[in-house]
Amino acid sequence: MPRMPYSQPMNAADFARLIVLAAIWGGSYNFMRVVAPVFGGIGTMWLRIAIAGVVLLAYALATRADLQFRKWWKQYLFIGVMNSALPFALIAFAMKTLPAGYGAILNAAAPFFAALFAVWMLNERLTATRMLGMALGLAGVAIVMNLGSITLNADTALAAAASITATCLYGFIIVYTKKYTQSAPNMGIAVGTLILPAVLTAPLGLLSVPATMPEANVLLSLAALAVLCSAIAYLLYFRLIRDVGPTRAISVTFLVPVFGVIWGALFFGETLNGGAILGGAIVLLGVALVLGMLPGNFARRG
Repeated sequence: MPRMPYSQPMNAADFARLIVLAAIWGGSYNFMRVVAPVFGGIGTMWLRIAIAGVVLLAYALATRADLQFRKWWKQYLFIGVMNSALPFALIAFAMKTLPAGYGAILNAAAPFFAALFAVWMLNERLTATRMLGMALGLAGVAIVMNLGSITLNADTALAAAASITATCLYGFIIVYTKKYTQSAPNMGIAVGTLILPAVLTAPLGLLSVPATMPEANVLLSLAALAVLCSAIAYLLYFRLIRDVGPTRAISVTFLVPVFGVIWGALFFGETLNGGAILGGAIVLLGVALVLGMLPGNFARRG
């Protein structure tokens, strides 16, 4: 199998998509703070993917987009379960025990798993520069989240295992998507990987819907989580996978906690200390190495 051609620097458009995606997903933490206590982990997951899937499906039908469901529906369902339903449920379980900072650092390990799967499934070369970049990114996230100590017992070990499993799934499925759905329409992947797992998990999701109508701020946060952080984000994400490859696309997980801290400081009055700033700078350096970027040296492809 030929080696995938991702050694050239990213172009400016791809880099802009990566930053926008990181900013969107960084904000999702704040929306989930409002939504999850009301709908719970399973309910939040289901409503998020169901609403996002319906919104994207309506848009696709209105624009007469060719989703190619008949040809690709099995792949869409598999990717949706592995990229949304299972990881979201595992992370929701883990976050009942682990502090948010530990969840962020474990999730930021996804590029390491993606790199390993890319070597195996795509014959990509695992360069020393890229590995250094991923190590710096992971270290930077740890500094940003200001990790403290936790008690190691059966509960925390099980929670960590659940979070690591979710991270491994992210690493695997992004490479799988690149390998097996390269010719599938981007809109079809985005719609299918949301709407199909939403149908599959509907019985569990419906049981989690509260009997009383939540407050307006909860509904608005849910809408933002679904439309902005899922529907629009998935279009950007799957476009990045196709254009720049899985290892580079999943490097967004390094930037997500940085934006989460920034949005928390801007809108929730949280402290943006020197450690967060230093960690953010280290993350940016690590991402630059993973992406093959040098200042002023973007590739000029379209």
